[in-house]
Amino acid sequence: MRILAQLNHFYWTYKRLFIPGLLAAVASSVFAILVPMVVRQIVDSIPRFVVLYRVFERTPVADELYDHFFVSLLVFGVLIIGLAICSGVFSFLMRQTIVVASRHIEFDLRNQLYEHLQRLSHNFYLERSTGDLITHATSDIEHIRRYIGPAIMYTTRALVIIVAAVTAMFIISPRLSWFALIPMPFLGLAVFFIARMVHSRSDALQRQYSQLTSRVQEALAGIRVLKAYVREEMEAEAFEEESRKYRDRSLELALVEATWRPIFVILVGMSSVIIVWVGGLLVIAGEITVGNIAEYIIYVALMTWPVAAMGFVISMIQRAAASMERLTKILQAEPQIRDDDRTDHTIDSVKGRITFENVSFCFSPDDEPVLSDLSFDVPAGSSLAIVGRTGAGKTTLVELLPRLLDSSSGIIRIDGHDIRTIPISVLRDSIGYVPQEVFLFSDSVSNNIAFGRMHAGQKEIERAAADADLLENVRDFQDGFNTFVGERGITLSGGQKQRTSIARALIREPDILILDDALSAVDVSTERTILENLRAQFGQRTIVIVSHRISAVQDADQIIVLDHGKIVEHGAHFTLVKSGRLYASLYRKQQLEDELASID
Repeated sequence: MRILAQLNHFYWTYKRLFIPGLLAAVASSVFAILVPMVVRQIVDSIPRFVVLYRVFERTPVADELYDHFFVSLLVFGVLIIGLAICSGVFSFLMRQTIVVASRHIEFDLRNQLYEHLQRLSHNFYLERSTGDLITHATSDIEHIRRYIGPAIMYTTRALVIIVAAVTAMFIISPRLSWFALIPMPFLGLAVFFIARMVHSRSDALQRQYSQLTSRVQEALAGIRVLKAYVREEMEAEAFEEESRKYRDRSLELALVEATWRPIFVILVGMSSVIIVWVGGLLVIAGEITVGNIAEYIIYVALMTWPVAAMGFVISMIQRAAASMERLTKILQAEPQIRDDDRTDHTIDSVKGRITFENVSFCFSPDDEPVLSDLSFDVPAGSSLAIVGRTGAGKTTLVELLPRLLDSSSGIIRIDGHDIRTIPISVLRDSIGYVPQEVFLFSDSVSNNIAFGRMHAGQKEIERAAADADLLENVRDFQDGFNTFVGERGITLSGGQKQRTSIARALIREPDILILDDALSAVDVSTERTILENLRAQFGQRTIVIVSHRISAVQDADQIIVLDHGKIVEHGAHFTLVKSGRLYASLYRKQQLEDELASID
């Protein structure tokens, strides 16, 4: 359980809650343990009262004895109620401190995990499913919270009650105590084994829940594809299979949990029977009183749940250790791309000159290189276009600029600085990136655009929308910029989503603007309008455009043609057309396609 030692610093951080909470747990237990002693006094006083009452029956003394006994019962009753109230109050304070502390720690852990997940590199997410990460952020942290809070609380209270009760019992009668405690080890063992079975089945249930969550998430995210391919029934069957497995795991867990109460009742009942039987013999022998039997029964009842709780606490510790181990693997995962000792923190801005010096990239040493020996220079404020067949490495190239990926060899420079020496926050703040796969948040159009520049004013949002040729579309929406776009922008067309994404990049007013095939879903007229708006910004920022359409790149200052990860052509539009090579072939093919489209 050494892995759980990593959590010890939280106890010190929240000592203002843990220390009063543990003291309240002790106080609650002490008040609870005093109740059986008062009950013993009440029970033992009854036979004495009966004997004296019969002796003085039909005399004035009998009335006085009766009144005195009635007052004594009333006092004892009030005392028991008072002890119960005190125990309850301190029990409330115990929960209000320890459980509250555990919730604060849960909050801290979840935020720490989320912040760390945002720092991790692209490769990490290639190896992990979203459902698995959600499980870590919810179920695993909940298991850790139960160890930090309830487990500590139950352990403290259980130890105080068990030690105090056993001590009092052995003081009264060691012989009866040994007999009374016979079922207790069996109860603890039963709880331990049941808790282990619950633990294993809960883990299986949690793993299945993760798979079920992933299945639902993928199905809902791809609902349009499902409908387009008429695969609703097939997906429903797949979901039903995953759901059936989840139901079976739930029933297996329910069966184990259902065995717990009968075992509990049987063992506690056995203890009560033993106390009455052996205790009755000892009362006859004059070794104890009837009140002691009542006291023992209450002691055993008080100890029952603490003994059972210890079994559950062991299970909580085991589950917390397993969860902490899984969580630690994530928290110890270092982002492959991060600031390091090479970072020059005096660099606080960039102008936009981009230089590639013999840059190559491959995802792993055993893979074929995606990019090979790329060299080119883009002056600040100029435009670069990248074209090539599908799979040529265009997206990989532009992902190297904001360091979403790092080159395997060679040097990428921005303004003459090795890109690895520029602080990542400075680099990415200077770049407006429109990825090939558009992602919009379940929020308004306005907030999706303003995501590129938080706290942007309405005029800035409208200007960015206008530059992306989105303004008129938005004004036609019933709620305008307040229109809710749905998950991943499902209520917008493909072109509208792309233009929203472009507006999100433009509102940043970046020094480097990257458009990765960001005009593929818009028509030619819209493309022309957007490009004209971008041309008006030529000289103000460096623009990198990746596109399959020659019409989108032909006005760029320089064009790179990629093929199998290598630069096969490099130059201006007219020069490349005259060369008669790959670029010219792509250009003639698209001209022919446009002519055929116009005939239709």
